[in-house]
Amino acid sequence: GDSNDQKSSSYVGTNVNYRKGYRADVELSCIIPHTWAITSSHGYSFGNGLYVGGGAGFSAEFLPDYNTMPSYIAPVFADLKYSFINRLASPFVNLRTGASYDMTNVGIRYFVAPSIGVDIARFAIKVGYEYQVGVWNNSLGVNRHNVVCGVAFTF
Repeated sequence: GDSNDQKSSSYVGTNVNYRKGYRADVELSCIIPHTWAITSSHGYSFGNGLYVGGGAGFSAEFLPDYNTMPSYIAPVFADLKYSFINRLASPFVNLRTGASYDMTNVGIRYFVAPSIGVDIARFAIKVGYEYQVGVWNNSLGVNRHNVVCGVAFTF
């Protein structure tokens, strides 16, 4: 009847982050200056715009020296996101923090990555900052400051 039509039309205009329960996404990102990454996050959406989860992924770092092979890196992270309004398009803030295993150089990179963005239907576009500290063979590696741009699809 009419109530179902009304419910479905309002459902279309809602933000997926305002639906309570399990949620997952897949994100493709560019970590400027020279890394490409694909990650997936899985967790719980509280129905009020707050999402808490964790994820993993794979990235390849292409150094400017073209004679050097890329570094292959596997990140594992905690993921916290808050979407501000329950509309089809909504601004959000996001924080990811974790560790990445550098398979090529055999070491660990710890990172924290706050970002801001916009949810549009099931897609999200974000830009943020990433701070990395690398540890190789018990010695402190280089601290890195990166810009992260990403596009995600939420299931």
